[in-house]
Amino acid sequence: MKNLLKKLFLCVFLLPFFSFSTITTKLGDKIKIDGIIESKEWGGAQIFDIKYEYDPGYNTLPPFKTTAYVTYSDTKLYVAFDAKIEDMKYLRASIRERDTGFEDDWVAIGLDTYGDNRSLIIIGSNAYGSQIDFKLAAGEHDGDISYYINYESKGVIGEDGYVVEMAIPFSELQYEKKDILKWKATFLRTSWKESRIAVTNNKIDRDDSCIACQIETYIELEGINPKKRLEFLPYVSGNYVGSNDGNKISYDKPNFKAGVSARYNLSSSTALDFTINPDFSQVEADATRININSPFAINYRERRPFFNEGNDILSSYGNAVYTRSINNPIFASKIINQGSKQRVYFLTYYDKDTPYLVAGENRSYFGEGEESFGNIFRYQRTFGNGSNVGFLSTNRFYNEGGTGNMFGVDAKIRFNKTYSLDFVYGNSFSKEPNKDWISSSDIIEGKTVALDGEKFSGNALSIGLNRNTEHWSTNIDYDQLSPLFRADTGFVTQNNFREFSFQQGYSNQRDKKVKSYFAEIGTQIRYNFNGKLKRVRLMPVYSMSFKNGFSFDYGYSYNAFEEYKGDEFKNFASNYIGFRYTPNEKLSIFSRNLIGKTIAYNISNPEVGKRMRLNFRINFRPNNKLSFSPSISSESMKYIGSNEKIYSGYILRLNSKYQFSNDLSFKIIAEYNDFSSSLFMQPLLKWNPNPSTVFYIGGNTDINHLKESEDSWLTDNSQLFLKLQYLFKIN
Repeated sequence: MKNLLKKLFLCVFLLPFFSFSTITTKLGDKIKIDGIIESKEWGGAQIFDIKYEYDPGYNTLPPFKTTAYVTYSDTKLYVAFDAKIEDMKYLRASIRERDTGFEDDWVAIGLDTYGDNRSLIIIGSNAYGSQIDFKLAAGEHDGDISYYINYESKGVIGEDGYVVEMAIPFSELQYEKKDILKWKATFLRTSWKESRIAVTNNKIDRDDSCIACQIETYIELEGINPKKRLEFLPYVSGNYVGSNDGNKISYDKPNFKAGVSARYNLSSSTALDFTINPDFSQVEADATRININSPFAINYRERRPFFNEGNDILSSYGNAVYTRSINNPIFASKIINQGSKQRVYFLTYYDKDTPYLVAGENRSYFGEGEESFGNIFRYQRTFGNGSNVGFLSTNRFYNEGGTGNMFGVDAKIRFNKTYSLDFVYGNSFSKEPNKDWISSSDIIEGKTVALDGEKFSGNALSIGLNRNTEHWSTNIDYDQLSPLFRADTGFVTQNNFREFSFQQGYSNQRDKKVKSYFAEIGTQIRYNFNGKLKRVRLMPVYSMSFKNGFSFDYGYSYNAFEEYKGDEFKNFASNYIGFRYTPNEKLSIFSRNLIGKTIAYNISNPEVGKRMRLNFRINFRPNNKLSFSPSISSESMKYIGSNEKIYSGYILRLNSKYQFSNDLSFKIIAEYNDFSSSLFMQPLLKWNPNPSTVFYIGGNTDINHLKESEDSWLTDNSQLFLKLQYLFKIN
């Protein structure tokens, strides 16, 4: 009897603790995503308190309460947040496009579906239901916002805070198929008072750079049975193009184009994508970047959804793989497998207009190529502590003759939470096409830059040893690219160097007026493969942020020595000065500038000149729907002795937008380029209810200023375009 009473007492006493177990209740598809947490819908859900402030506090209690709810059905994961606010004047919320609400209040769930710390998928929303999703790799602090999934969200603002509900289809995620799934899960909230406050449900060790490795919360899912994902994404687009014939704009006949993409989940861990005759034209024009003084080509961020998915698997190779080098594919197919201990990525494509880039020691060479066929294969073996080893192969075959092949191995080894090693090695084997895509008489290691069918090979090597703690960061790196290394499916603009670099940094976060500060000193020594000294550089950096929303950074680049095209330059320096000020949700001011001495690379006789580069941008949001973002970028350089201008110019850009809803917006982009004396304008109406479905109609107008007459402007070309792309889910 005594033992029975003892057991009964233990059961009653321990019962409350068992309510915090990892078992998640399966409720069925009865939850309506309306931003209202009703007990009849969420009564059996697993509950989590988001109670650890990790920025600026260090695992301290936050000044507000946040509760997360999790349940699921056969096909969906349901997540809700009840975010309390003591004073609603501190709420930051606007109606926004997807992945633009990071300056707002927002909540999110982070999922590691394999539990091996390879990455963390963040899925969230701001208070108005504007979606935020990105992928955070192990050891990284900046997420990849190009990652996206289709999910439902709704936010409702109340008197004492806001509520967000989300429904996440299991078919949108990759995971290992089991009867009982055990996923790592963390819950996040970002809010504002005097400054940004970030909280989570797990304690964070700042000495450990791997966030996923520290998650101690799990959700268990039993008997889920999502239908295999089968989607078709047909589109139709058209444009009406006019060009100036000397007297007026003459328009061609309207041009229409159609194509289709599809996705099929072969299993819960493997997805197949293909596209036929895709329209990969950019909806929004890239902001023009000033490249007057650089001898190397510049690249732009990949914004095409088809290529963005899986880019995190390729990222360790940096610019050796650059999917925007696949310019205008007629066909592309991709398969991605995320196994329990491995990741596989395979892409094959046929490109109609292939860019051709040749790297050199002192400059890069660019040409417009023709048709090509190519493959990218990537294998990665993952380990439970965030480590991995991998293999990469890229192949490109030009219809006009010529091939470009690269093979490589890589590894990321996390010895413990503090020390890690990065290793990348690659070999390229190429044969040029015999074409006139590049016109140059330059010679590299006995090989002509002009494309005349020559064969060559090269190698690339990168080794980095890293130590990271709460306050200290140390990086020792060695990088090399041989003179004849090329990456036909990449964006490598410079080779023929061996470089040693060292960075030592110190940082501190505080819950005071000075919120954080950071100081670093870096050195860089570069040689070419003949042993010639190319560069010796010292780079101290300092930054500080305040609770009032003001932050600044300062960098000093001292060049003790630099050799360029046989000339040697010594003892010149530049100052980098930047600041950001966000006093409230309506206004943000950003500036980053360079003042000092640098080499004028692109003049006939290079020499050190006085350079000034100014960048200034304002983001102004008078209400939760309307925004204006004017910016100016200017750059000039003068000879030191005579003060005569080597070059000077600026770019003005205005981005104005009215967001009718999370899905519907109207935008006008206007840009004046003083370097080319041209004006570009683009109005754009866009409906985007999910990452795949989009309808837009807009136009482009290019106007040139005729310098012989101050008042003479000529419309060079004009275009009206539209596109309708709609996602059909078969299952």
